[in-house]
Amino acid sequence: MLRMHAHYQQIVQKAEESHAQNRNPSGIDCEDIMLARLYSYALRLHIIGTFHATRIALKECPLSRPEMQPYRTRTLETLEDLANQSMETVPRDFRVVITTFHRYHRGIIRVLEGLEWEAAVNREDRVRDIARRFRFIVEEITGECGIHLTQDMHAPKQGGFVVPGLGITIVPLVYGDHHSWNLAWLAGDEHNVPTHRHHHGVEIHLGYNPTHGMTVLGNSRAVVDEGYAMPIPPETDHGWVNTADEIHHVSFIFGSLEHAGWGVFLDVEPRPDPVDALKLVDRDSTEFSQMIYLEREIDKAARMASSWRKTLIPYTVTQRGKTGGLELGLMRVNPNGQKLPVGEFRVVSIVRGQGLVRIEGIERAAQAHDHFGVPAGMTCEIHQTGDKPLVALDAIITSYSGRATWQT
Repeated sequence: MLRMHAHYQQIVQKAEESHAQNRNPSGIDCEDIMLARLYSYALRLHIIGTFHATRIALKECPLSRPEMQPYRTRTLETLEDLANQSMETVPRDFRVVITTFHRYHRGIIRVLEGLEWEAAVNREDRVRDIARRFRFIVEEITGECGIHLTQDMHAPKQGGFVVPGLGITIVPLVYGDHHSWNLAWLAGDEHNVPTHRHHHGVEIHLGYNPTHGMTVLGNSRAVVDEGYAMPIPPETDHGWVNTADEIHHVSFIFGSLEHAGWGVFLDVEPRPDPVDALKLVDRDSTEFSQMIYLEREIDKAARMASSWRKTLIPYTVTQRGKTGGLELGLMRVNPNGQKLPVGEFRVVSIVRGQGLVRIEGIERAAQAHDHFGVPAGMTCEIHQTGDKPLVALDAIITSYSGRATWQT
């Protein structure tokens, strides 16, 4: 029923064999654990992706035959279970194969069976469309090698989350242990990011050229007409007002050591006061002193030949109390490659060029606008493969400075 890469099929078989032997872990090795972790992290982003969106779409779809209600109920409950599972920690031992991954796989199969059975019996086009979209999104993970790539160029239907009180659609890109990389897709009725704050979360908003608008931070606002990276501590009002005809979609990183990457939809307080009432200051003023001219930094990196990495925003800028702080880094990667440090879960965003990503020996080609996650403790290296310079951003969340150093 499901398109599966050989790696995915391998873990399915190992999990089933283990369960057939009363969850015996003896046949599960380090490669199986690594693959199961990669697939589990890829699937967990759908806590506010297709697991959530499919359930909402199905609830809004009329049931044409009452006798199908038990099947519909089972499918809805399974989708809710899948989303709830995504809030759990991904283990680092054999349990990730026989519990986390196994539950994801069985839940996905159960949802597909329920949707396709209902569509076949009812011959209902809406249910058939829901099933088709769910299958397509899931198979983008199960049908690949384990390195899941997501792009920030579109909002897949049945793959996003509308934030209550704000009305903006969030497209999840990568969800780690305690931080996530997302896209605020502003092509709907709402073209701005309404002012809001997080009590226990920290953020970095990212904007790429062309962009024209006004950004909000605390009690101030500033005109922004070129690329930016704006760090946002907890308990700080922030938002975006678009002033151009072209829609500006806002990429953002969210994190919290008190909650997790999904806290962006649990910890939101709308702040409806008029933006015009805020103090208007220059972008280079003290109030926005930690804001980075992102495109300028990317341009500088692209002009250099060697592989290197530097910190654009240190974690200390956003850390308050126990929230942890987001660290944003910039990498220039040449054909010789760049090795990432083995440490915390890291999100990587390719902003220019093409390259080859290798995680624990697994390889996949990547290009500009691709995002992927590197689970904690795994090795990763990136190599430029095209003629154009490869430039990437990366982000971790941490509360300490004693981390591994970068290697070229």
